[in-house]
Amino acid sequence: MTRVAVRKQAFTLIELLVVIAIIAVLIALLLPAVQQAREAARRTQCKGNLKQIGIALHNYHDSAKLFPPSRLNVGHVGWSYGNPTPKQPLRYTNASGWTMLLPNLDQAALFKSYNHQQAASWSYVYGAYALSEMQGNPDTSGNAKIIKNRLPIFECPSDSNPFFYESTNQYYSISSTTTGGARTNYDFNVQYLEYYYQGCAMNPSCWPSNQRSMFANNSSSNMGYCTDGSSNTAFVTETVRNVWNGVPPTWGHAGHVQVGIALDMPWHVGINKWGSPSAAWPGPSYNPNDYVRQGRLLNWAAGGSLHAGGCHMLMGDGAVRFVNQNISDTTLTYISRISDGKVVGEF
Repeated sequence: MTRVAVRKQAFTLIELLVVIAIIAVLIALLLPAVQQAREAARRTQCKGNLKQIGIALHNYHDSAKLFPPSRLNVGHVGWSYGNPTPKQPLRYTNASGWTMLLPNLDQAALFKSYNHQQAASWSYVYGAYALSEMQGNPDTSGNAKIIKNRLPIFECPSDSNPFFYESTNQYYSISSTTTGGARTNYDFNVQYLEYYYQGCAMNPSCWPSNQRSMFANNSSSNMGYCTDGSSNTAFVTETVRNVWNGVPPTWGHAGHVQVGIALDMPWHVGINKWGSPSAAWPGPSYNPNDYVRQGRLLNWAAGGSLHAGGCHMLMGDGAVRFVNQNISDTTLTYISRISDGKVVGEF
């Protein structure tokens, strides 16, 4: 009996290359969709962070009948209004109002560990502090260790920028031996003069009271102040953990210009301003070509995000809105104020 050999079928080289090419095309088609899905998830998480912050703020308000101040006893980060020398008030703490909100953000252990009678930072601009000017030392009190904790609720997952200020520079660090605290992607909306003239925003002889924001240094407000309507008033705005001018805020302490987000800033920093040097704070020390590099906002007090087209904003009624980056500077100014009586309209 003759045995017939059966020849096994196999892929030819051309067929194999065709299959590989088809797989490569499918991957190329699917990859953008996967990336978009991941960014959608990150954007949803970011919105959820702000929503939880809004709930925490209103829970705090329900029990205290006030919102926390944006910052507390800020010292040598600028001048105190009405005093040409930046040494009032004494006993600086350079603290942040976010530390007061920790129990409402499921961070009761950090709140108990934090010493509210001691300084959070001794960041300064004009000469080193004298011990008599400080409310203790953040290094020895343990506060430095607390505010260097990264808290996920203060971090946008789309932002890949640094989580800390990695220098002992006197302007932004916790102390001369401790680098800066954990950065935040969300901060209180404040009046723009907060960045340098501490107390000015709360002093009618310095700034009209109908142009103030909800939050300020050493000032606690309640919903009754918000006569423009809570749905038309910005409370907290998203930002990016890296900027060209200054540094972004930290959740646990104040430093020079680290005092909040100022939507009414006259230098028109707007939302997602990475571009034109004429848009904000031009100067010889800033290379105009650097302004177009996304991922790093133009200014320390600017709102923005790494989400395409705009950033999230927590309104006074607890709603979280995604604000288009093309919003006008006028509208931004109006929603930053709580009692200017201006009609905001759609945004």
